[in-house]
Amino acid sequence: MARIEGLRLEIVPYCDIYREKVIEMTVFAWQGIFDEYKRRLGDKMFSDLYGDWKETKTARVISGMTSGKGYVALAEGEIAGFIYYVTDEKKKLGTVEENAVSEEFLGNGIGRKMYEFVLSKMKEDGMIYAQVGTGLDDAHAPARVSYIKAGFDKALPSVRLFKEL
Repeated sequence: MARIEGLRLEIVPYCDIYREKVIEMTVFAWQGIFDEYKRRLGDKMFSDLYGDWKETKTARVISGMTSGKGYVALAEGEIAGFIYYVTDEKKKLGTVEENAVSEEFLGNGIGRKMYEFVLSKMKEDGMIYAQVGTGLDDAHAPARVSYIKAGFDKALPSVRLFKEL
């Protein structure tokens, strides 16, 4: 995770030529999170509830990326990150959905630049509010830091509790 001075970044609409790299980044970005889920839930509950997480998560990401509101960040021509968002016209609320930065480009402010980009797109779409969801566990800490740097300054803490029946 080296800081690259003078990094030239371009954010472009998603197209299928980026699919494999987006899938690779998805698995990398969520591996630690699902490892934490497994540690907290135990092997059996995790397997029953999230055992197919890679397939489920990548399918969700690709679906979102192909929605017309999916973008990739290109750094020096290489795919450095991806992001997509959704809007709720009635509430005038834009939601930053799945997003990730490639391992090679972590620490270069790419996440923050992607958030700024989609926030401006939300504004163009007529949204007056924006939200992003994240976990409160250590695995989500880097994302929370990036969201705060992008200006998300109000939080509604939440937790999901589980019980085996």
